[in-house]
Amino acid sequence: MNKIGAQAGILPVSRTSAPASNRLPEVEVLRAIAVMMVLLEHLSYNLLFWPSKLAKFIYQDTGLWAGVDLFFAISGFVIARSLLPRLAGVEDWAGFTRVAVTFWIARAWRLLPSAWLWLTLPLLLCLVFNTSGVYETFAANWGLFIAGVLDLANFHMALLIGHQPLGVAFVQWSLSLEEQFYLLLPFAAFFCRRKLVYPLLVLAAAGFFVCNGPIIFLTRLWPVASGVLLALWSPHPSYQATAPTGLGKSRVARNATLIFLVGSLSFVGALGLHVVSFYQGPVALLSVLLVWIASYDRGFLWQDGFSRRVMEVIAARSYSLYLVHIPVYFAAHEMWFRYYGMPNPTRLQALVMVALTILTVAIVAELNHRCLEKPLREHGKRLAARYRNGAIAAAV
Repeated sequence: MNKIGAQAGILPVSRTSAPASNRLPEVEVLRAIAVMMVLLEHLSYNLLFWPSKLAKFIYQDTGLWAGVDLFFAISGFVIARSLLPRLAGVEDWAGFTRVAVTFWIARAWRLLPSAWLWLTLPLLLCLVFNTSGVYETFAANWGLFIAGVLDLANFHMALLIGHQPLGVAFVQWSLSLEEQFYLLLPFAAFFCRRKLVYPLLVLAAAGFFVCNGPIIFLTRLWPVASGVLLALWSPHPSYQATAPTGLGKSRVARNATLIFLVGSLSFVGALGLHVVSFYQGPVALLSVLLVWIASYDRGFLWQDGFSRRVMEVIAARSYSLYLVHIPVYFAAHEMWFRYYGMPNPTRLQALVMVALTILTVAIVAELNHRCLEKPLREHGKRLAARYRNGAIAAAV
């Protein structure tokens, strides 16, 4: 059991708790769904640059942007269920430093090299592969590069959106927001103790009281906080008692639940439909509801089989897919401009271009995953373990 959760008033105390395994295949399925939602959302106007009913439909009548909130909820749950048990029982600053720095080292090597690469490449592309102007100006990409390296891309977006070009790697705002949260979470867990749950509840509830606008790039932590709260609850007996076991017995119910909840994410968040005035909170709630069902990993959402293994492969590459897709979309735009100028493509031409672009995204993401993300993640794990073992030896 999680002592921090117990001190927060949610979980019973146990001194034998151990960090849970990070990998839950059904949660990984949700990760794959989330990245596919984002890739489809960004087709509108980033790849479909011509007047298109499909682009208009995606932008106005779907809320596929909610895939980012689903990412956030998954992240909060997965990281908290691993990190917070390691902080359980830590009473002194040396112990806190050992756990927190180990966490930060592993996370930095997992995420930052790929993020910095895909901040750097647009700086080159905007100079040498930008006849159409799709890669914007060097100044715009340089500003985003600095903000991204400093993990302040969300502030950059909030200040410039609607006023100035943002730069190509605009998706990095969400990475900056997460890094700020995970820089502070260990401190919050260590210092708040019994009261940790309260700031998390405030953050989770905040989504029901904000309107869409630039401020969300600074404050959109409600799905992350909801995921952390789910992780705190998960060791409690009531979590097991409320398991939706019926979904594991009925394929129809399972599929209908998944389709309904993912469809609801898209429906509620659709900008042109105006389903609800304050949709950030409901989207976060739907996201964490999906993560809750998947968190049991007992076939309630997607049972084992070939299709789930395919989704797990996509999920393992979701970070690379997220980083590379906009630069590749723009490369397709630039290639079209160089070859055809800017006439509207025929339906067949559009279909071929979109298919080839998605294939290119998959290939580039695979290269980034195999050649950069995966080996440096393993290197980061070794460095983190070396630091942790050295800190333990020094303490002894």
